[in-house]
Formats: sequence, C-alpha cells, structure tokens
Amino acid sequence: MRTVDGDVAVVTGGGGGLGAAVSRRLADDGWSVVVVDIVPEGARAVAESITSAGGRAVVAVADISDPARVDELRDEAAAAFGRPVAALVNLAGAVRNSVLSKLSDADFELVLRTHLFATMHTVRAFGPGMKAAGFGRIVNTSSVAARGVVAGISYSSAKGGIEGLTRSAAVELARHGVTVNCIEPGVIATGMFLGTPAEFQAAQVAQIPVGRAGHPEEIAAAVSFLVSPESAYITGQTLTVCGGLSVGALR
Repeated sequence: MRTVDGDVAVVTGGGGGLGAAVSRRLADDGWSVVVVDIVPEGARAVAESITSAGGRAVVAVADISDPARVDELRDEAAAAFGRPVAALVNLAGAVRNSVLSKLSDADFELVLRTHLFATMHTVRAFGPGMKAAGFGRIVNTSSVAARGVVAGISYSSAKGGIEGLTRSAAVELARHGVTVNCIEPGVIATGMFLGTPAEFQAAQVAQIPVGRAGHPEEIAAAVSFLVSPESAYITGQTLTVCGGLSVGALR
C-alpha cells in the first residue's frame, strides 16, 4: 500500500477557517503542504503553525480565478518540495448573496469565477501531472446550499456546478489512478457563519438533527480520508458532512 511520506498536497483557500484546519490535518498526516490563499497573512500564519509543530509547509499567494496564475502555481508547488503534487484540495471561494430580483450579473459572475471557474482551473492544471504519475487525489468543495437556498442563487449555482465538474473529471481520470471527489459541508462553525448575529446562528443550528454546527476539524477529517491511499475505490462522489441537515426535513 502506498504511503503519504511527504507527498505534496496543495490546499487552496488554505488561510481561511476550513483551509487552516485541512492544511494542519494533512501536515499531521505526513503531507508536505502548499498553503494557497489570496490573502498572504492568513496563509503565512497557517504555514508557520505547521512548521512550528514540526510539519512541512510553504505559502503561495494566488488568485486561482486567474488561469495563468494557476499554471504558475502548479510549477511552484512542484518545485517547493522537489516532487510532484499528489493531492489537491479546493476550498477557495467568495460569497455575494442576493435575492433573485436584485442579483446582478457582476456578482453572479464573480461567485462563479471564484468557485466554479477556479476549481476548473486547478483541476485542469494539476490533473495531467497526477495522471502522468499514476496517482492523485483531488477533493473539491461544494455545500448543502447546492440543493437550494433563499437568496443564494449564485452560490448554489457555483456549488452545483462543482459537483458536476467533480463527477466528469472523476470519470476521465479514474483509469490513471487519480480520484476526484467532493465534500459538501453543512453549517460549520467558522468564517462567515461566526460573523452572523446570534439569533441567526441559533435558527440555523435548530434545523440540524445533531443539534450543533460542525467543527472545521470534522471537515478536515473527511478530506484526510479522501486524499489517502486507502480511498482508491472512491471517486466521483459527493460526501455530505452536515450533521443530518440535508435530511432534516425527514425529522
């Protein structure tokens, strides 16, 4: 059985709440981590926390909605540790929520570019190298919002597109030892959710069968498995990590 043993993992959005948890978990698992973010301060803090704990991490500042920058990132990531990239985890994105009647083309396009287009750019850039190596793990990020949410048309559209992209890429790359899967988080206690009013948070949690928001580390644990050698027979799947929120209507 193949082991990680310092293989290189690229985590986009690695400076955010989920990205930090995923980056640290992969480093703990033995991966050499490239922490990618458009905000350098967050990425540096995450990388420093990894190296101070004895792990391996470097920072790459990049806007992955720019395909040319993603191609540069692919080469930088491989050069950083002197070995090819074996895992890609896509967590970067942005939110511009609005009801349908007030949704602008500019906001719709921005959300699609920072989620769907950016995911396509990285899968397109890193997939061929994994294919040539005969091994690779790609994990994209959707959301339970892909199933539909009020005032979230742009976000839902982008996340639904990522799930379709994941399935198609999985079919194309499967015979080459490369798996492509998707994580679909529910309400997670990080980032934007923690910045909302307490009453909003309480209303959201009230809909979750397990009675609480998820922890970033619980998403990281799911990613850890999907990028591991042991997940070789799982591809093209969307793993929902939501405390039962996606089936809450059945309560």
